[in-house]
Amino acid sequence: MTTLVQKIDAVLYRRGFALADARKLMRNQILLAAGGSALVCLATGFSGWGLSFAAGTLIISVNFWWLAKAAQELVKVKHGAVFTLLTLFYGRLVLTGVAIAALVAWLGASVFGLLAGLSTVVVNATLWGVLQIRHKVPAAGDGKEA
Repeated sequence: MTTLVQKIDAVLYRRGFALADARKLMRNQILLAAGGSALVCLATGFSGWGLSFAAGTLIISVNFWWLAKAAQELVKVKHGAVFTLLTLFYGRLVLTGVAIAALVAWLGASVFGLLAGLSTVVVNATLWGVLQIRHKVPAAGDGKEA
């Protein structure tokens, strides 16, 4: 039987996430966004704050998806990669700003809920980085001291 993680990894691979680290980061963001949104919405009774949190996780996850996909492709490009990366970055920034402004101004979304949802990508990247460091640093007493 295939696990959820394996299914998500397979879908991501088919969608162009060829690098294992990019796939792992995106998978973890999907799980954190979906799981966190479900928990927060259930805990708050699907309040405005909970739905704002879910909207924030969706916005940042889509941004992260685009960034991870673009970065994998741009490392192969020899000329024009910086311009392309900056154009994509600022394009996403404008679209994200418009989406957040629309959610707050027209739909009355909670700013703090949105910020909490947007911060899931920081949690994801931090946890991934800490785990990467832990795997590279030898444990005390394992005979690999300097």
